[in-house]
Amino acid sequence: MLSDAALVMRCQHELPETTRSFEELVRRYTQRIYTLVFRIVANREEAEDITQDVLLKAYHSLPQLKHPAQFSTWLYRMATNAALDSLERRRRHPWAAPIEQASEQAQPSPAAAVSLAHPEEQLLRNELRDCINTVLCTLEREQAQILVMRELEELSYDDIARTLDVSLGAIKMRLHRARLAFQRLFLKLCSHYARVVRSRPRPGRSGQQRPSQQTQPLPRQRQRKKEQP
Repeated sequence: MLSDAALVMRCQHELPETTRSFEELVRRYTQRIYTLVFRIVANREEAEDITQDVLLKAYHSLPQLKHPAQFSTWLYRMATNAALDSLERRRRHPWAAPIEQASEQAQPSPAAAVSLAHPEEQLLRNELRDCINTVLCTLEREQAQILVMRELEELSYDDIARTLDVSLGAIKMRLHRARLAFQRLFLKLCSHYARVVRSRPRPGRSGQQRPSQQTQPLPRQRQRKKEQP
C-alpha cells in the first residue's frame, strides 16, 4: 500500500486529469476528519458539511503542499481551523446555530444510556460542552488551535512543531500558555456547570447497598472446599 506522501506526490503530478490517488486519500481520511470536527462542533450535519469543505479545499491546495510527508497534520490543521471558524460564527450569530435532528438523538449510543437516564444531568452536560466551545472561541486562534491539536488530535509535540513550523521549545511554551488561558476562561465561564455535573449522584450510590468486598468471595471459597475429595 502506498504511503500518504507517495499518494500526495502522485496527486501533484496527476490532478486534475486523474483523481484516483486523491480518492484514496479521501477514503483514508474522511472519517478521521469528520470525527475531529464533530468533537469540536458537536453537530453531525455541520461536521459533515465542514468535512466536505475541508476535503474540497485540500483538493485545490494539494499542488502547493511543499512537504508531502506532512499531509495528515496539514489536513488536520485545516480541519481544526474550519471547525473553529464555525464555532466563531455560531458565537457571533447564536440564532443561526444548527440544531441536531431528532432522528439523530432518538437512538443514543450505549455509552450515553446512563446519562440519558437523568435528563437534567444530560442538559447540564450539553450546556457545559457549549460553554467549553465558547472558551475555545474566546481564546486566541493560535491557542485554540494548539490545544485542539494536542488534546483532541493527540498529536505529538514534534508533529505540532512541524505543522506550525516552530521549534519544539516554542511549542511547549505556547501549549503551556494556552492551557493556562483556557483554565482561566473556563473557571470564569464554565465553573458553575462543572460543579453541578460533578455534584450529581451517580447511579448505584442510592437505594440498595452494594455487597462488601469482604463478604463477596466467601461463596466461592466454600464451593472450592466442597469440590475437594
